[in-house]
Amino acid sequence: MKNLVKYHLKNGLILGQIYFIILLLSFGYILQFTKLPKSTPHILNKIVIYVSFPATVLLHAPKIEFSTNLLLPIVIPWFVLILSIVLVFTLFREAETKTKAALLLLIPLGNTSFLGFPLLESILGKESLQYAILYDQLGSFLMLAIYGTAIVSLYTHGKIDAKIIIKKIALFPPFIVLIYSFFIGYTPDVLIPLIEILASTLTPLAIISVGLSMQLRIDENRAIFTKAILVKLVLIPLIVLAIFKLFGFDDLVAKTTLLEAAMPSMITAGVLAINAGFAPKLSATLVGYGILFSLITIPLFSKFFELI
Repeated sequence: MKNLVKYHLKNGLILGQIYFIILLLSFGYILQFTKLPKSTPHILNKIVIYVSFPATVLLHAPKIEFSTNLLLPIVIPWFVLILSIVLVFTLFREAETKTKAALLLLIPLGNTSFLGFPLLESILGKESLQYAILYDQLGSFLMLAIYGTAIVSLYTHGKIDAKIIIKKIALFPPFIVLIYSFFIGYTPDVLIPLIEILASTLTPLAIISVGLSMQLRIDENRAIFTKAILVKLVLIPLIVLAIFKLFGFDDLVAKTTLLEAAMPSMITAGVLAINAGFAPKLSATLVGYGILFSLITIPLFSKFFELI
């Protein structure tokens, strides 16, 4: 009886937190139709990247206890990258070159921080964030900086600029804080309450920012859109889940890694694709609808992980 009560309380809490995320997302989307300056999403992103995100890293990264299990959130995003490239060239052979370029950005690169951190905290608890940080910074961020920049350069200029890649990695605040946490990791106790306050702004600011950037109008490429959404939100996480179950990975590290792999397309990847002229409408709708559908698919994958 006690376990049943705990189960319902836990699920009620998760649902409540997901409803809160949906509310913030809706609020951000509605703000698109107000007279807010067009720079508002950019400003919110800057606050998250320079304040909320580094504070979250500083709060959770020092808690990481290194073990062989921690290879999962570091290796799996790169496996997902390779898998995604294979799937794009296999399943979208007939697509135009610029559409393929967009998919090469939007399928492998997931929204593992702005949406990922709030969702994981609501479903798995705060303890999962230390593993999510590894997945995001040593996976998604590095992939965006190295692979994302390379794809844009390759499909627009026909060459890769290494200087831009190195600069992006070296100057990204959360990554700098992560390196600090790994090698020094000391934070004066007197600063912890302030860091906790700054970290607590991550969910509301990040989700509202995501809502402000969502586009939900599907004008073209419906078949490609449907296939890409299914690949991103269903096929790739199913393959990762099958690998985990095959090798007996079933702890919190594995579950966190699976749900990060199941995240929808990264907003920044969408922005890169749109700015480069890679199927702009398709890119915008994949990001927007991916976020909405993931609010259903990610909790389902969480339950599925426990059941099998």
